Amino acid sequence: MAAVSVLLLSMAGQSFGSSTGVRIDLQPRAMVDRDPVLLADIATLHGSDAAMVAKLASLVVGRAPLPGKTRKIDAAYVALRLKQRGIPKGQVTLNRTAETTMVRSSTHIGREEIQAAVRDALHDRDLFQGRHGIIKDILVPKDITAPTGDISYKVKFPENRSVASTIPVSVSVFVDGVYYRKVWATLKAEVLQEVVVLKHAMRRHQRITAENVKRVSINLADVPQNAITADQDIFGKRVTKSLLPGTVLRTDTIELPPLIKRGDIVILKAASEVLQVTALGQAKSNGQQGERIKIVNIDTKKELYGYVVDAKTVRIVF
Repeated sequence: MAAVSVLLLSMAGQSFGSSTGVRIDLQPRAMVDRDPVLLADIATLHGSDAAMVAKLASLVVGRAPLPGKTRKIDAAYVALRLKQRGIPKGQVTLNRTAETTMVRSSTHIGREEIQAAVRDALHDRDLFQGRHGIIKDILVPKDITAPTGDISYKVKFPENRSVASTIPVSVSVFVDGVYYRKVWATLKAEVLQEVVVLKHAMRRHQRITAENVKRVSINLADVPQNAITADQDIFGKRVTKSLLPGTVLRTDTIELPPLIKRGDIVILKAASEVLQVTALGQAKSNGQQGERIKIVNIDTKKELYGYVVDAKTVRIVF
């Protein structure tokens, strides 16, 4: 390594050739806004050989620093690039002590600007799939630095997902129409769902009426999975257990009252193609319309099974 350094410095310190050669003067500080960096971007070239000047000007000396950052290049490194390009020693003069600091111009993009881009994109987006929702906050991790130019954004929301209170959003940053990098933002939302809650306490098997319930919107995160929503018909049903005021009604806390209750006296009807029989029976279990229940024929004391037709009738199937 020491030998290589000595070689590079000796090359950089040589005065290659006569006064007709090209002299390379590295600028102490050079603003670079393109990648890769050419020798003409960091040095001034003097010489009467226009072809050689043009050739040296197009020499790639390395990568530009990141926007807002700096990078140093010294004469030894430039001498190495000249050798790799096959530039004859006798045609170039290079100051061995020269050094240039490359500076990449930049644009500062604050979190507020990225948040504004997300808000603009929200105007044409049904983010809550028909539900009422409120964006409480837009979180962006940090400010970013980009190359100078015309800055634009493309905001993408997740597709085919369930409504959630935390929503990741990707923001692609473009400079002069060319993609530069992606930034992730997080939406903090409050999604509201209308549900049915009790105005007053209710006893087990008490029937639900308009007077003892109300419809309210609450945070979706607090809604039970089987909650009764506003578009479901609940009137005429009853609660399955005693409930306190403010309770969100669920599918497992309401039921239809049975048409026939255990102990009810009902009419038993049995029919075939040639015979129709009617008798009195007593229900041995509760039953909704269409449900199969056990009954006892009052005259014969025989247990039978039949299907509830209405509040007074059970159809016996032979």
